Amino acid sequence: MAALFTRDTQAIFWNNNKSAIQRMLDYDYTISRETPSVAVIVAPTSSNKFEKFFYGPDEIMVPMVRTTAEAAAMFPKADVLLNFASFRTAYDVTMEAIAIEGQFKTVMVTAEGIPERLARGMNQAARDAGVTVIGPATVGGIAPGAFKIANVGGTIENIVNSKLHRAGSCGLVTRSGGLFNELSNIIAINADGIAEGVAIGGDRFVGSVFIDNLLRMESNPDVKYMILLGEVGGTEEYKVIEAVKNGQIKKPIIAWCIGTIAKHFSTGVQFGHAGASANADAETAGAKNIAMAEAGIYVPASFNDLPVTIKEVVAKLTAEGVITEIEEPELKVVPKVRKANEFICTISDDTGEEATYAGYPISAVATP
Repeated sequence: MAALFTRDTQAIFWNNNKSAIQRMLDYDYTISRETPSVAVIVAPTSSNKFEKFFYGPDEIMVPMVRTTAEAAAMFPKADVLLNFASFRTAYDVTMEAIAIEGQFKTVMVTAEGIPERLARGMNQAARDAGVTVIGPATVGGIAPGAFKIANVGGTIENIVNSKLHRAGSCGLVTRSGGLFNELSNIIAINADGIAEGVAIGGDRFVGSVFIDNLLRMESNPDVKYMILLGEVGGTEEYKVIEAVKNGQIKKPIIAWCIGTIAKHFSTGVQFGHAGASANADAETAGAKNIAMAEAGIYVPASFNDLPVTIKEVVAKLTAEGVITEIEEPELKVVPKVRKANEFICTISDDTGEEATYAGYPISAVATP
């Protein structure tokens, strides 16, 4: 099971979310990617054209088309679809992408609240096609130093502070996107950062679950240990427990399920995520934390004790020589002030000595 993303990974971005696309391109520039991670934008209500974005201090043109099929034909090697459609159309967009045989390895679905019947059908169709779905209701994931999805990690300053600009030693899997960023920061402070991270999404039925991602990280040599942040509701953590017991997962796992406060309420509590509601005792955060600890997983006494547990596990792996020092790469600095070009020429006709604009030589109306 190969890593989801590499430095060559390119995405088709469904919906013209300019701020999210720009954050991806700023990340690309910072880590010195050779090719931008966004290959093409799909915008059904727009005409086929180009959109301008900054790549460091300069501007680049990203093509925009109306359908996923057009985008796939233009960029057959773009194997990630970033689905930023609304919850009303996200199912149809994903199903269309899955149907394009051999194109996509990964589909990220950011929409929250897709009807559960549709979500289950979508997720099964993806599994049958060998496509990994991240989400629904997710911010996505990241392979530090290689590729990041949209807004994962926040600003460039926060990304560097959280050591998300280069690969560390931890494999991180969460449900929550917000807590994914928080955990990335905690890991950066107490260890050397993450090698790969995925926020699987907060809806009750998501595409790739905890065990899918942890098994992939188990086979990733860059991942030395894993952190799982679960929550009240569902039983996916028990699949991880079984994998640890039967030897499928041998690397150390640090885990915690949030939502232990629910036991102090006299009635059932629905937290922010659609899946964060316990319908049986086994689905409570407390029960899952106890079961994970009994299986040999490192479970802290509370979320606040998580940094201590991380330090202990990392110290042990460092002493054993499993974790070694990571060399910090040189980073490019994204300018704080950038000015868009007022004149852009997309002329590709090279007849004559110089391209013209309305009959005037380009050099007469624009300066380099």
